[in-house]
Amino acid sequence: MSKRKFSYQPPPRWVDKLLRHLCAPELLEEILGDLHERYYLRAKREGEAKARRTYWQEVLAYLRPAIFRRPSNTSISNDMLKNYFTLALRLFARNKLTTAINVLGLALALTGSLLIAMFIQDELSYDRYHKNADHIYRVTRDFLSSDGSLALHLGHTAPGFGPRLANDFPDILEVARIWHTNITLGTVDENRSFQESLNVENLYYAEPSVFEVFTIPILAGDFETALENPFTMMLSDAAAEKYFGTQDVVGKQLLSQDNYFEITGVYEAFPTQSHWHPDFLVAFSTLNTILGQERLEAGWGDNVFGTYLLVNDEFDPRRVEAQFPDFLDRHMSNPDVPVKPSSWTNLYLQPLTSIHLHSQLDAEEEANGNINYIYIIGAIGVFLLLIAGFNFINLSTARATTRSKEVGLRKAIGAFRQQLILQHLSESVLLAFFAFLLSVVLISLALPWLNEFADKTIELSQYTTPTAVLGVIAIIVLVGILAGIYPAFIISGFRPVLALKGRSVTTRQSGRVRQALVVVQFTVSIVMIIATLITYQQLTFLNDQELGYAKDQVIFLSYTDEIDERFETFYHELTEHPAILNATRSSLVPTARLTAYQGTAVQQGDSMVTTDVIMKDVRIDHNYFDTYQIPIVSGRNFSENIGSDDSTNFIINETAARMVGWTNEEAIGQTLKNGRTIGTVVGVVQDFHFESLHQPIVPVVFHGQHMFNELSVLVSKDDMPEALAHMEAVWEQFVPQQSFDYLFLNEHYQQLYHSEQKQSKLFIIFAGLAILIAAMGLFGLATFSTLQRTKEVSIRKVLGAPIGSILKLLSKEVFWLVFIANLVAWPIAWYFMREWLSSFAYHIEMNLLTYLAAGIVTLVITLITISSQTIKAALTNPATILRND
Repeated sequence: MSKRKFSYQPPPRWVDKLLRHLCAPELLEEILGDLHERYYLRAKREGEAKARRTYWQEVLAYLRPAIFRRPSNTSISNDMLKNYFTLALRLFARNKLTTAINVLGLALALTGSLLIAMFIQDELSYDRYHKNADHIYRVTRDFLSSDGSLALHLGHTAPGFGPRLANDFPDILEVARIWHTNITLGTVDENRSFQESLNVENLYYAEPSVFEVFTIPILAGDFETALENPFTMMLSDAAAEKYFGTQDVVGKQLLSQDNYFEITGVYEAFPTQSHWHPDFLVAFSTLNTILGQERLEAGWGDNVFGTYLLVNDEFDPRRVEAQFPDFLDRHMSNPDVPVKPSSWTNLYLQPLTSIHLHSQLDAEEEANGNINYIYIIGAIGVFLLLIAGFNFINLSTARATTRSKEVGLRKAIGAFRQQLILQHLSESVLLAFFAFLLSVVLISLALPWLNEFADKTIELSQYTTPTAVLGVIAIIVLVGILAGIYPAFIISGFRPVLALKGRSVTTRQSGRVRQALVVVQFTVSIVMIIATLITYQQLTFLNDQELGYAKDQVIFLSYTDEIDERFETFYHELTEHPAILNATRSSLVPTARLTAYQGTAVQQGDSMVTTDVIMKDVRIDHNYFDTYQIPIVSGRNFSENIGSDDSTNFIINETAARMVGWTNEEAIGQTLKNGRTIGTVVGVVQDFHFESLHQPIVPVVFHGQHMFNELSVLVSKDDMPEALAHMEAVWEQFVPQQSFDYLFLNEHYQQLYHSEQKQSKLFIIFAGLAILIAAMGLFGLATFSTLQRTKEVSIRKVLGAPIGSILKLLSKEVFWLVFIANLVAWPIAWYFMREWLSSFAYHIEMNLLTYLAAGIVTLVITLITISSQTIKAALTNPATILRND
């Protein structure tokens, strides 16, 4: 019968394991026997499948209080907890080096991690202060090339979309349109005469509904009527203080190009955690006079307007987005054009709270953050805590032998394992608390640096709320438990007989765990060192790259209507000084994003054929290429003496010619249509990096049609102060109502890589911190390991071992671990840095020397860290150690 019984599969093991864990030991054998007997009988009669289904049901039926294992009397009293903390303090005092390494290492890790947590919390809070934040969406627009690929994706739309969206979609409660622009404003006296110009930066035209969509506290005026009439405006309280020295500004007037704007209200300045920060809000109805009502209501160009929607609870963004193609075809279709608008453009909805971290579109209100940056620094914060926690684990398990008799004695007099675990966890939590107190001091010292580095206004007082305090306490307790849980189980598991006899109680497993943790620590550190080196190399490459134009001697300013009306005179006055080499006007300057695109066609036979080549559009005058020192490689430059150069002639770059299918010489004389203008290609300019090196060189068409935005001035590098003084004098002569504000092009170029420069600094700081914490732990391990082997070293010296062999003996294990860490770190670093470099169209090629340099740096740091202890042990007189044995 037994043979037949065991011919079947045994009962489910996990069910038996559950029963063994819960059932009282004195009842377990009988219950399991009965259950197994019935299982095999049922398997014989009804089949194994049914027997297995019935088995776990029978086991569950047994789970009654009467059979449960009785808990041991392991309750913890307040006196016992007090005793644990007293013992912990004595232990810390006896082991000053270990305690100092653990506390300082954990304090540094907590400082870095909590600073990172503050930064991340601030980044994640953007735009969440609005009452209806979860019900606000921004409308974005993209443009497709003829092959369906994405040509442009803007965070702005044309003005005509807003009213039609509100009319066609009933779930949209409010629509608010805004337009960020620059106008010259000046104060006036009682006679409405100009007094002085204001350096206005963040001015927005806005519809009155902006107060319905966004949460904007009003300090003075009535939000329902303040922006109702044309040529009225509201100021933020910060702007009122800045420009007028008081918030009592309602009723005052400002002048702009013969138009008087009345201040009708004051609102509370937007917090830092907002994706836009208007200092001035001007009535949107003013644009009916400036741009014309038809252009605002029916215009599908002018994609410079932010369009925001406030929606109800039933609003489904995916469903609405699916209806956008029909919406576009319904409103934008032209009977004379058979192509549907939805085939080349579309609209999308973007939640307000995702704009700051998840939006990197071609046009944004301000520079946004990046969610990938959050992931990177978040991972760094976690790794810092892990490295410090590994230090605690390594040092605790390494010193376990010194506490074996204590544990054995406690077990011999009746201590339960749970009590020993709690004792050791209380030690690690107390140590984490001490580290936290030190980290608070370090955070208060480092917070000003963080605010300056990240352009934040974080204050420690923000984290003194009960919720924040409880959260921090929970983190400290969690860190203490996670760091101490493994050593607690190792130490509490010592066998009392072996411990009291003084025999070894450590295991190979604990030694391997220590080795693995050291490898992980140095793997993380090496990855960060490699990332730092590659980031530095890429930034150096970006700064040294030949861009194809002069950037070190060019200053650019805003181009105003006052200058445009008298430009020839202005140009003559400006360039008469020998330090001013040239000046030019354009719609864009190099370093800007190329977003303008009007559609391009080329002549084939007798007809114009739309090309797949997307040529970005830049308006320039005849001095542009001379000012930026960009050579014409074929044909000629624009000339002020040829009238058609200001209207119908084009210059294209080499990439445009190549992608159309022309050589540089063949392009000259070709007929080209750009937007609605048909003209002739008169020149081909050498390729240059108009945008940042994140972007490849794209086809560009340059033309002389006016509507300029920028004024660029080429100055002598030897007479820069004189050039600036002369420029300011001429500016004040022609534009007295506007302050002289300028930018150096090379500084603007540096701003293109601002995030990469911050990333480089971040890697340097935290890579150094990670290495420091890991080295501290390694120093503690080396110190303890050397002390444990002093007799062995002394005996070897007595037997004639040279100092070199002893140093090798004490160091080789650590060097092997660092070597393994390099082997693990290199492919990890290669993968992530390859992904990062791929975000640049032009970048360095990684080479083995960078990785070898990181490995050598790590080995040198390791050698310096452990050498003081190994050399001390190797030079110790053996008689001093062995005389008492």
